[in-house]
Amino acid sequence: MADLSELGLDAASRKELEQFIETQQAQSRVQAEVHKLTEMCWDKCVGSISYSFSRSEQSCLTNCVDRFVDTTTYLVKKVEEQRAAASGQ
Repeated sequence: MADLSELGLDAASRKELEQFIETQQAQSRVQAEVHKLTEMCWDKCVGSISYSFSRSEQSCLTNCVDRFVDTTTYLVKKVEEQRAAASGQ
């Protein structure tokens, strides 16, 4: 990627581009975590593919998804805090 100063952008455009890149990187990190947690829940909870989930698979998936939601909420909050701290500087 080119150095932003080489793009010939004014300061406001450069700042907007930097914020856009930060947002995209944060979204990419969240998506990577979603993928990782989805794979982990599947591997942990589902023994074999069948017509339906067993009762224990359902319970495991429910608990795993609950933890996934908790983790996602935490990650989003941290990203928002980092963005707010960066824009406040």
